[in-house]
Amino acid sequence: MSGIYGIASVEKIDQLDYSNLKLWNENYGDLPAQLFSQDNVILGVKPEHFKDYSSGSQSFLSKKDEKVGVSDCLIFSDVPDSASDENFIFTSICNNGIDTLNTINGDFAGAIWDSVNNELLLYRDHLGVRPLFYYLSNERVIFSSDIRGLTSLDYVDTTIDENWVFYNVVNVELPSTTDTEYLHVKCVPPGGYVKFSFANGSIRMQSGNYWIPGSKKIRMKGREAYAKELRRLVDDAVKIRANATNLRVGAELSGGLDSGVISLVLANMNKECFYYSWSPSPEDLPYAKGDERLIINDICDKAGINCNYGGLMVSFQDHNQMKERSPLSFNEEIENLIFPFKYAFPCYLNTPQIYETAAVMQENGVKFVFTGHSGDEGISHRSNPYELYYNHEYLRYLKLMYARSYNKKPRIINALKLAVQNQRIVRSQLLTPIPYNEGRFKILKESFVKELNPTGSWFLFPYDPKTYIRSGGIRNRFDVVAFYGASVGVRYLCPFADYRVIDFALGIPRYLYHNGYTDRFIFREAYKDLLPKSLYRLREKENHSYDNLPKNTEKKKEPEVTKEELIQIRRETLDLLTRDIWEKYLDYDVLEDWVNGKFSPSNTQSIMKAVITCWQAEYMVKRSKEIK
Repeated sequence: MSGIYGIASVEKIDQLDYSNLKLWNENYGDLPAQLFSQDNVILGVKPEHFKDYSSGSQSFLSKKDEKVGVSDCLIFSDVPDSASDENFIFTSICNNGIDTLNTINGDFAGAIWDSVNNELLLYRDHLGVRPLFYYLSNERVIFSSDIRGLTSLDYVDTTIDENWVFYNVVNVELPSTTDTEYLHVKCVPPGGYVKFSFANGSIRMQSGNYWIPGSKKIRMKGREAYAKELRRLVDDAVKIRANATNLRVGAELSGGLDSGVISLVLANMNKECFYYSWSPSPEDLPYAKGDERLIINDICDKAGINCNYGGLMVSFQDHNQMKERSPLSFNEEIENLIFPFKYAFPCYLNTPQIYETAAVMQENGVKFVFTGHSGDEGISHRSNPYELYYNHEYLRYLKLMYARSYNKKPRIINALKLAVQNQRIVRSQLLTPIPYNEGRFKILKESFVKELNPTGSWFLFPYDPKTYIRSGGIRNRFDVVAFYGASVGVRYLCPFADYRVIDFALGIPRYLYHNGYTDRFIFREAYKDLLPKSLYRLREKENHSYDNLPKNTEKKKEPEVTKEELIQIRRETLDLLTRDIWEKYLDYDVLEDWVNGKFSPSNTQSIMKAVITCWQAEYMVKRSKEIK
């Protein structure tokens, strides 16, 4: 991943004031950094080597007339042999406008400065695979591939976002395409752009979208035609990514439909690939009933490939790439911190298995890692039958209920009962806001909650994937793989996030994802000849790999929350928070009760997680400034 960064200001810029911004982003690529600067503008890029160009040009600063641009991009569309990806996307925007990005297939984020019109344009790929953060004040705009490049600057207002505080504390995710933990630090919207105009000592912002997922309906003749087109699109999405570079590729292989299809397509095109599962090796842990590794074996046998496995434990400590690439300084106190605080992790990070995967890939010479993310939100959608009803496919909905009552008489009556049952379950589980964690809710100040008047968050994934994707529901995993990938020096490829695949997935009739009790049906059918039977028939992917671990037969005792040493730990944890920052949101009287063990063990532990995450948001700002 290339690191891009820049500043556009109404006043003259002192570059020394922004050295942290530069250092955080120059932590990324593997080619020499390139910089453009004027009195009030800086654009920088630390490029990553992906392709060799026939022109031999190594210029990653793009220039045309009075415009200059930087980008972090890998283009899968046809690019002229003489043009770099960076110059191709820059020239396309300059010649044809921002809407030209609608049909450019790639993972990209970039910036263009127009010195004639005094305008800064930031843009991002269709689904937001590549990150780009920015900060706007009355005096300046600052942008960065790495959010820590912004939080490390004294100029940046890192006030915590009140919505983030609320939803973090109550343990409910509120999707957003643009918001972060910090009120004034934003993301460029996926499939969109932000333009800043500088005039008369002020800055005017305009934002928009060149692409909105699922904007058109797709209708074909029969399931076979849909399945054929689905396979053509997915095959092509994998192939154009695999052929975009001559560097080594790897692929996650989890035993599920999404990663399984990608691995089988790669094997079918005879692409050399390093396949990896973060499940433990069968040599370290015997197979269990329902073990996903058994399906991985079937995939490997069918494709003629080998899968590499992880260990019994996932640990950040086993790999050193992050420290080698980090610009942070370290001392004995810092070395004793756990990884997320030691390396100033943003709060959105999760799934350490992804870091381990990225690190193992890099250690085996892999530069690009295929992942199945955004598959089950899109093309291999895990749909609830209610989705048919929700999208007004009423007859198809009733036919599905009828098909599910094949062995029950009277069949029509039972079909209607199934429909009523489905509606009842959906109304209680999907059409009501996701419930708050009640124990954690109690630590919020009543006055704060009343003033905020928060809206609910709904579980849209099973019946309204279009709104789910448009509202940022799939954003987190993209942010996570971009962060971990940059930390070790690999780049993730997401073929199911190909805009053509997403448009097809959201545009076809919803009944195609069901056949009786078989879900994800159209995706299964499209690859039926390629999938091993065990994978084709797989209904729910549950990781039973660890079922054979030795079990502790002793009954687990709940912790005694009133023990003095536990009270002391909670006291020290609460004291980490700067009270002046948090007391407007958190009820410190209730937190005192928590410290003194007046909550149940489960609520005590849950509140601990909330407090630690709040501290992480605060501490990341401090730690991100501690540059070598």
